[in-house]
This record gives sequence, C-alpha cells and structure tokens, in this order.
Amino acid sequence: MSATKIRADDRKRARIDLTPEVSACLDEASRAFGLSRSETLRRLIQASLDVGPALSAENSRTVAALASQVRMVGRNLSQLVHAIHAGRATAMEAALPIWEILDERVSAIDHELTAMTVAHGLKLRRAAHLPAIKG
Repeated sequence: MSATKIRADDRKRARIDLTPEVSACLDEASRAFGLSRSETLRRLIQASLDVGPALSAENSRTVAALASQVRMVGRNLSQLVHAIHAGRATAMEAALPIWEILDERVSAIDHELTAMTVAHGLKLRRAAHLPAIKG
C-alpha cells in the first residue's frame, strides 16, 4: 500500500444537514461535474484551500456596498412609481437623466458581482480539475 493511499478505517466521517434547496444544488453540481455527491464535496473542500473562500473579506465589503446601492436604486424606483400613481410624474424626456443614472448604477452593480462570481467559480473549477462550463 502506498503512502498516499488512505485505508478505509483511517477516514473520518462527517455528517452535514442540508436544506432541500442546498441538497438540490449539490445534486445539480454533482450531475454537472459527473461526480458523486461525496466526491463533489471533497473536491470543493480541497479547492477552497487553494482558492480561498468564495467571497474574500474585500469581496464581502464590496457586496455590502453594492447592496446599499441596490437599496438606493430601489428607493428611487419606488418613489418614481409612487409619483406616477399619484399623477405627479414628469414627462419621460425630463426623467430620462434619472433613468440613465439608474441604468448605469444597475449595470455597474451587475458587472462587479459578475466579475467576482465568475473569477471565483473559474478558480474553483480549475482547482478541482473540472472542465470549464460551456455556454
């Protein structure tokens, strides 16, 4: 027996409780990777040591800042819809600069979140020796 082989009695068993939603995600990941649930979890754990957490401390701060911006956009939209329902809305031409600013903010938020999630997803897949997702 080689030094890298682990005897079955040397392995440690871990039990985790998953919500139905998380369990479904694990099943989906296992199907996508072509691995068992256990092997999918093992690879994700091993890959996380090389790659780090899905969200770094800096990413977590960025997400918090983006969440604040999303709330601000939501408040602006809510105020606009309220004004429309109350009959106080301005002409579309006058509101166009506001719509453009809202669109820029939403696009910036989308870009930032996509960059974070794609980068970490690709790192995790590479570290786990999984093929890139097509499409």
